[in-house]
Amino acid sequence: MFSLKKNSPEFTDPLQVRRNRVILRNPLTVEDFQDITQNGYAKRSCIAMVKDWNLFLEFCQLKQVSPLPASTTAIRLFFEKEARSRKFSTLRRYSITISTLHKLSGYSDPTRTQPIRQLLMQLRIDKHGDGKQAETFTATHLHHLHQTLIRSDVIKDIRDLAIYHVMFECALKRGELKQLDITQCVYEDNRLMIILGETHYQLSEQGQIALQRWQQQVGLDTGPLFRGINRHGHISSAPLDDSSIYRVLRHAGERLGQPGLKFSGQSTRIGAVKELSKQGYKPREIQAFGRWLSAAMPYQYLGQTHTAEQEKLKFLSFKPWD
Repeated sequence: MFSLKKNSPEFTDPLQVRRNRVILRNPLTVEDFQDITQNGYAKRSCIAMVKDWNLFLEFCQLKQVSPLPASTTAIRLFFEKEARSRKFSTLRRYSITISTLHKLSGYSDPTRTQPIRQLLMQLRIDKHGDGKQAETFTATHLHHLHQTLIRSDVIKDIRDLAIYHVMFECALKRGELKQLDITQCVYEDNRLMIILGETHYQLSEQGQIALQRWQQQVGLDTGPLFRGINRHGHISSAPLDDSSIYRVLRHAGERLGQPGLKFSGQSTRIGAVKELSKQGYKPREIQAFGRWLSAAMPYQYLGQTHTAEQEKLKFLSFKPWD
């Protein structure tokens, strides 16, 4: 998922600002972007923003207008063109990229003008519901993966099976999985539990077996629970990064014999919501189980989109025009 770091640098040195302007008026590379942002963004965010900026740069060159500072008209025409084939989430990302790189060049944010903000609001309405929900990772998928991998001696199979169980049975987000520490795995009444905040999540018998096999491979009492594995089969001391977790989930479809099944970081959360609902949990109870701030996403994942939108409105704040 594309994420932006809120504490990106703001330059006041005139020489640095001029240097950034020169760089950004030409096709941008990831290395250039990392340099001018002082490595303030994750690698995937760098790649996405570079791609976005170069697309906007190409559009401006075609129209023979300046990309930096960009005019309201140029940005409006760019969004209107891209809106023909892009989802609103992508258009919103373009807006963030253009905004960020203008700020890094010492210019005011051109996306905060009233015409652009009105256009984005209209596009949001017009394209409501255009986002496709991620594939659902179900209890059946988990069962088949367990049967396939539980007897494997391949270290990645052992780790990945434990990940599938923990992410599904605890409704974990990728960020929570990365931060999970070995000390958060405890035994209570001979049952293996995962501690998240003040809540203890009891793993299924199969989940417990899978996680114990992985713990035996790690052989440590502290540190990240899930770690990288190099091509020689050596376990890293560092936690898994986002791209590694992404590949673990993507690989699940191939292991199920369904390479067209593309799971994402949200797939296990969606599956957990639907499984809990089948077991009789109410959306508010599912909200607490999955540690959501509101019940909007449980309602969304259960197909109750109208109720989900009502829940989102409770957390929506409107900013005045600049």
